[in-house]
Amino acid sequence: MIKAGDILIAKPFLQDGHFKRSVIYLCEHNNEGSLGFMINKSHGMILRDIFPHLKNGNFPLFEGGPVSPNQLFYTHTLGSKISESQHVIDDVYWGGNFFELSEMIEKGEVASHQIRFYIGYSGWSEDQLNQELENDMWFSKTGKYTKLVKTEPQEIWGEELITINPGYKAFTDFSFDPSLN
Repeated sequence: MIKAGDILIAKPFLQDGHFKRSVIYLCEHNNEGSLGFMINKSHGMILRDIFPHLKNGNFPLFEGGPVSPNQLFYTHTLGSKISESQHVIDDVYWGGNFFELSEMIEKGEVASHQIRFYIGYSGWSEDQLNQELENDMWFSKTGKYTKLVKTEPQEIWGEELITINPGYKAFTDFSFDPSLN
């Protein structure tokens, strides 16, 4: 049974354009649906690119998923330092008051290992994610958020796949586009 704080690892043959080779950190999973963020796909921009007034906004942006692609989201370990944050598990939260967060960033009170920013999110309606798991689209396991955000994004999928089965290493050696092999 999956829960908030777990990660979803795309199975090697999942060809979905958004989720191919993705690792998703689940922030919510309940009877109403599921919400998470792809933690391993860089967006190619930094926070300051969309908020130029944040002079210390050198945090990379990630593609969180295909839902709400014009909105900014974030997961963090700053807890009650940011009001309105939603608790995920242990010391992991998502969202919260962006004005307070902006002030903390400008004062240099936020380190890159404490927060990750996303454009968009990954969402599933009631039972949709359970159906995808039954259809063999994802592996799921408990996620270690602090370890995940310290790992190079392009290495997360392969590393997590190998922890499930070391024999899956062969899949990590193939290029993203197999026609290039």
